[in-house]
Amino acid sequence: MKYSFILIPLIFLSGCASVPKSVEELRTAGKAKSSFCSNRPFNETVDLIESQLSKCFAHGRQEIYGGSSDTFIEKNGADNDLVTLASVAHVNWNRFYQIIVDVSSSNECPVFVEAYGMSNNWSKTTVLVQDWVKGTELNKCD
Repeated sequence: MKYSFILIPLIFLSGCASVPKSVEELRTAGKAKSSFCSNRPFNETVDLIESQLSKCFAHGRQEIYGGSSDTFIEKNGADNDLVTLASVAHVNWNRFYQIIVDVSSSNECPVFVEAYGMSNNWSKTTVLVQDWVKGTELNKCD
């Protein structure tokens, strides 16, 4: 019985340590990555993805058992040729990134999109980003 009191906190702490705490960490891990070209103009692609991410992942501040959570969308590089949109969850003292989407100008295609999820379980969502940009599945979040 006393081992369970030691094991449970260790499992909890290891779970906290495994979540991406920065955009760079999530991008480097490369989990559930989806890459594609957009036929839409750059700003339209960014606006559409930002709108969909906000609709699906920005729930604002909520009271939860044992504290509070806040989920929101972070946008970096708005004036550059690379815009990063990130879904951020801040639960009690733990802040982590769920999904990021990089939108960039590329020689390969006019607008290049790369989506990364925090684990392989996010592969449906990263592929869904492509459907959003195509104009389909706009009512779907996962």
